Amino acid sequence: MVSCPIGREFDMSGLATMLKPKSTAVVGVSTTNPFSPGNVIFRKLCFENALPTYPINPKGGVVEGQKVFKSITEAPEGIELAVISVPSRFVPGVLRECGEKGIKSVIVVSGGFGETGESGASLQSEIVDIANEYGITMVGPNCIGVFVPDCVDTFFLPSERVARPRRGSVAIVSQSGGWLVERLEEFAARNVGIAAAISIGNQAQTNVTDFVKYFGEDDNVHVILAYIEGFEEGEGRKFVETCAKVAPKKAVVVLKGGESEAGHRATQSHTSSLAGDMAVTAAAFEQFGVIRAVDEDEVMAYSKVFSFNPKLMKGLGVGALTVSGGHGVISTDEASHYGLQFPPFSQDQQDALRSVMTPAYQGIASFRNPCDLTGSASDIDFEKVLDRMLTFDSINAALLLLLPYAPGISLQIGTRLANVAKTHDKTVVAYVPNLYKYEVIIRGFELNGIPVADTIEEAVQMLNGIRKRTDYLIRIGAV
Repeated sequence: MVSCPIGREFDMSGLATMLKPKSTAVVGVSTTNPFSPGNVIFRKLCFENALPTYPINPKGGVVEGQKVFKSITEAPEGIELAVISVPSRFVPGVLRECGEKGIKSVIVVSGGFGETGESGASLQSEIVDIANEYGITMVGPNCIGVFVPDCVDTFFLPSERVARPRRGSVAIVSQSGGWLVERLEEFAARNVGIAAAISIGNQAQTNVTDFVKYFGEDDNVHVILAYIEGFEEGEGRKFVETCAKVAPKKAVVVLKGGESEAGHRATQSHTSSLAGDMAVTAAAFEQFGVIRAVDEDEVMAYSKVFSFNPKLMKGLGVGALTVSGGHGVISTDEASHYGLQFPPFSQDQQDALRSVMTPAYQGIASFRNPCDLTGSASDIDFEKVLDRMLTFDSINAALLLLLPYAPGISLQIGTRLANVAKTHDKTVVAYVPNLYKYEVIIRGFELNGIPVADTIEEAVQMLNGIRKRTDYLIRIGAV
């Protein structure tokens, strides 16, 4: 992998232009194949993003009723972003034309560079030199580019085949285009909004560190999620040091690929990255405030919960409320895996909780923690017990395990419990089965700031992420 010199001061204005361009060009459209990557990208930019977009092909012609220019130099002035989708051997010449044209942001989706071996690495080094010479901000090569909801989409995958999440507060940066596409599908299905999705590919010039720094200054971004396969020598330290500057303000979540020996080899053939020693990487992540996700389930849990800017969890104590004893048992098993604790309530605490329950059900409910309020519990019972439980010093977070089949629970319980949570300075997350008939309950929670998991495991993972972030903030004196 080839990149700009370590320690360079990168011009962030080029990234800002790339993520919100006013006009674009696509080099590599076809007049004969409407499904070529260049044509797909052109249609998206032109019709879906409504951006002035100029198609480029040395043969000229017409595409989608628009004139095809034979080169970037022949295209109109004012182009802010060029997307290059041509065979690798032509990329240096096109990139130089972009420089002569004054275009400052370029995405190279073409493959055939550092990921292919020495000859490709030499070609990659050449395009980096050209980009630096002309002050071009370049993403790629070997990537699918960028997606910003309602602004720009350079992915060469037809929109009808890939879901697009709504606008939100999670910025995703990935060395793998395929992994990124899968996250977009999952985020859309879970209604988790994103601020941007960046496929950096070989990160020949701009790299994950640049985007962490850029999104770290964006007040609309609450979470920076990165999938990383490896770093060039020396870039790993720069990455974690940049994260340390960002982590006090927002969550930085990383899934690191290439942990196994086979994974090491795969990263080199995929994006020519150096995978590095995972034990060292994990220790560095913890030291510098990076929240490490061990799998894609944790990626989803951490991304979603931090998009809500949750209240901090200043301790390990969790109090759970449920209508099902079995769900309470499952939650304690999951919590023990992450070192979270369900402190048993004293008799005085149990009496205090029992006293606010509906009198007819006080004798059948269990308040040892987890608290099984039974299927007879109502919205009011949950409200009063939660309100009282959150006053206990031993409880740092509440886990609400809602199974809305109980007859006393209404569709308003999400809103009602969220309003109780607002009156306390403690973490609250909920689990509600992800079924259409419970959508009103889920929306009631989430519109009022309480994240909802669709499995008990995910709810516990959410708490674990908050705890890890809180521990770091306490350690550095930020809280």
